[in-house]
Amino acid sequence: MSLNIIDGWLQGVKQVISPYYNDRPTNEEISLIVIHNISLPPNQYGGPYVEQLFTGKLDPNEHPYFATIFQLEVSSHLFIRRDGEIIQFVPFDKRAWHAGQSSFEGRENCNNFSIGIEMEGCDTDDFTDYQYQQLAAVTLLLQHTYGIKNITGHSDIAPERKTDPGPCFNWQYYRKLIDELSQTQKIVKQLELIKLELQNIRLWQTTPPPAAAFLSQEPFAIDTMQSHEWLQWIFIPRILALIDAKTNIPTFALHPYFEEALKEHPENTVQLLHLIKQLDKLSTEN
Repeated sequence: MSLNIIDGWLQGVKQVISPYYNDRPTNEEISLIVIHNISLPPNQYGGPYVEQLFTGKLDPNEHPYFATIFQLEVSSHLFIRRDGEIIQFVPFDKRAWHAGQSSFEGRENCNNFSIGIEMEGCDTDDFTDYQYQQLAAVTLLLQHTYGIKNITGHSDIAPERKTDPGPCFNWQYYRKLIDELSQTQKIVKQLELIKLELQNIRLWQTTPPPAAAFLSQEPFAIDTMQSHEWLQWIFIPRILALIDAKTNIPTFALHPYFEEALKEHPENTVQLLHLIKQLDKLSTEN
């Protein structure tokens, strides 16, 4: 799922507006992501109870534990269920009430400058890969949108009160996913720049080569296609297919071939060659 943010709201996800939020202090920049876990009743998953808690609709008679918390006025910006479903309760530019009494790097009241993300889970269960994948994608989007550099757990900002996201939260895997996703997005962006440059120098085609051209067994299909045709119709689609399939992208070195193949081309290919060289470098970092 491709994610984007409009007016503080994550698009394409369920939105349930919580009454428990207010404005951030004037000129307060968002600089921190706080990760929590939550399950209602404790250690049980599914059901509407987290939504009800964050919207002031939790029935104290539904479960004995609910009688101890139903009057709490709490919220988070996001809630990520076990199956990866994302629910947003508060727009990111507003102050959700998720951290309580807290401190990060000497700054008190983390609600003022943080975004709270609740993971459906508890301190004794592993989180699901669906959750990690969604959390990594959302984190990267928030970092790009708001310039956020710091990520922490609720237990780190309120160590005397809280233990979440707990010892089962795999910080190493989460950060690895962020790095991998960031690199993938750089490659996608570079492919788009190459496409735009091919269009700019009139080498981007509107119709594909004959079907037989795709049957070549030669490297770069040199016996059936020109270099820019292979780039457009074979290489770029294959890399995007690998990305869609969440498959590792192999290391490649296209620049030497294209430098030779385009040497006599009448169009100005200097920028195109530069972009291809940058793409090669990105593949070695992936």
